[in-house]
Amino acid sequence: MLPSPSQLRPQTELPFAPRPELRLVPRTNRVAVILNANAKRVNERVKRTMGEVVPAGDLFYCHTLEEAEGHVRTILEQRYGTVLMGGGDGTIATTINLLVKQAEKMGRGDFRHALPDLGILRLGTGNGLANMTGAGRPTDDVARLLAGERPKAHVLRLIEDVESGWVYPFASLGYDAQVLNDYVDTVKSTKTAVGKAVMKTLPGYFWAIGTRTIPTELKQERARVRVVARGRASILDPETAEEIPLEAGATLFEGTARAVAMGTSPFYGYGLKALPHALRRTDRFHIRVSAASISYLLSHLPSLWKGSLKSPDIVDFLVEGADVESSVPLPMQMAGDARGRTDKISVRLHERCFRLLEGTGKVIE
Repeated sequence: MLPSPSQLRPQTELPFAPRPELRLVPRTNRVAVILNANAKRVNERVKRTMGEVVPAGDLFYCHTLEEAEGHVRTILEQRYGTVLMGGGDGTIATTINLLVKQAEKMGRGDFRHALPDLGILRLGTGNGLANMTGAGRPTDDVARLLAGERPKAHVLRLIEDVESGWVYPFASLGYDAQVLNDYVDTVKSTKTAVGKAVMKTLPGYFWAIGTRTIPTELKQERARVRVVARGRASILDPETAEEIPLEAGATLFEGTARAVAMGTSPFYGYGLKALPHALRRTDRFHIRVSAASISYLLSHLPSLWKGSLKSPDIVDFLVEGADVESSVPLPMQMAGDARGRTDKISVRLHERCFRLLEGTGKVIE
């Protein structure tokens, strides 16, 4: 039933402030391919193949951050409609940040540069986003788009670190980040080429967990963690996953915890579904607080990997933002890159978003 005329809002009385910056600068149908030239998997064979498939003017190699900044500026100035990014999650996050920052710099008056669609090429060690999009063989994903096909797209929201302005699809404090640090240290300390190749695999992660992370966990002081919502938030029922609204600014958690993970993407590397509710809604991101021990998680590895593990020591929230404080500094990672230690972080959902294109492989549900 339609509302009566007395209930209709006059068009001049908008329920929100006008946003003139949403007048978008048109994009072209060109596809840019930007690759981390330092990535191990971006080898001579990949470079040769890409050179045969991608027009020379559309293929960009990055050896330094400064070079990447210049390439991103060119891509936005020439208004490419799609950017395919090759590298691990850290490389992808860096490219995304450069795109966002450069688009903000290039804004003029009432105009707003449209961010290009993004595709992920599986050319990294940590491939969380590649798992999410179902990235296939890099040449297959490139060739399909160059042939004019338009694959299915998903909204990619990002989390913003309030202090630095850095945006990323997932991050964590605690043993998640400790595992990453231990894995990186293990690879660095391995002297032989064969040993390094073995360590840069899933067994290498488990070796780092067993020889470094677990012994560190047994010795270190337990952190008391406080998580407070910034804006709207809800808690997920641990049995039914029903969403239960909470008051804005509510204290979500206060007590002993071993890890706080957050993300708009469900996956870490190797298909580990660490944040199973990350795609549940586009106006929130998933925060998971865990007090479970690493030994408990390893004993429930299959369900942990699939994202179906239920435990009274794991609690999940969907939030617009949050402040996280710890009694002791905790190791931190953003998009698979180690970020040292911190005892405090403020995060929020970034206002801008991308369209993330599916690859030619199988999307992991």
